[in-house]
Amino acid sequence: MSATELFGIAAHLHVLLRRKTGRVTDTEWLAVNPDYAREIVRFAREKGRADGHADLLALADRLEAGIADMGHTSPRRPLLEAAADALRAGRTAPDAPAGLRATPHTPAGAAPSGFPESRTGTPTTPGGDGTPRDNRYVGRLR
Repeated sequence: MSATELFGIAAHLHVLLRRKTGRVTDTEWLAVNPDYAREIVRFAREKGRADGHADLLALADRLEAGIADMGHTSPRRPLLEAAADALRAGRTAPDAPAGLRATPHTPAGAAPSGFPESRTGTPTTPGGDGTPRDNRYVGRLR
């Protein structure tokens, strides 16, 4: 079963569980984590039998059939974890094309932040009246 089909089943099951039982699921996690999927299948079958929802039982069967295929795909890592690992390794952005990688400005003695600079020009430019104006803000509002 393809990842797209599995995600579609997970989304459909999510909607039915929300409407019929009030249970909210994480559709994306349901499509990639076999343990979570098994627990949702168990819950859907329990509620389907108890409340007489045949459509929940049918979708639980389809999801269970797709669980066996989940083992062939690598589990996705949370973005925060991938970014933290990239920063530890000295990169600023995981899997970013070379032209899009940020070159962070690091003040003396400070650790790199991993975020690109928020300024587009020089920090200050003289305004019409000769006073310096901060380019990071519209007008002088913050």
